[in-house]
Amino acid sequence: MRTSWLLPLMVLPLIGPRDPPIPAGYLGYTFCRNGIAETWLRADLVGTAQSAEVLAHEAVHRRQAGQAPGCEAFFAGLTSARRVIEVEIPAYCEELAVAVARGAERDAILRDYALRISAQSGAMENRLDVLAMLRAACPEPPDS
Repeated sequence: MRTSWLLPLMVLPLIGPRDPPIPAGYLGYTFCRNGIAETWLRADLVGTAQSAEVLAHEAVHRRQAGQAPGCEAFFAGLTSARRVIEVEIPAYCEELAVAVARGAERDAILRDYALRISAQSGAMENRLDVLAMLRAACPEPPDS
């Protein structure tokens, strides 16, 4: 999971031997350590403009985990495509707001995010539904 997340952000420069690696293809990752949601950011993104987008996304997952009965329970509950989509949409909306503020083209980004969410959730056949859900959930900036 990418790119959620009310506890202090921890960007760890070193990964210990017992720590899970950031999954291939992810720019950031939120997981539980001792019942607390923690985020890792890929080292090559630290200090870049794109890191703000990823950190906004992961902050949502940390908040979601913090609002659940427990961090591990939150992530263990991501067992269906529908549930993954429900969790990822608010995170991608936060990421979108940062990207658009940086000058990204909203519709192109929404299409890319819909594809990512569909792939993450295992619901590739639902890509157009995910795009409609994203458009409905992510507010337009006031000056649009």
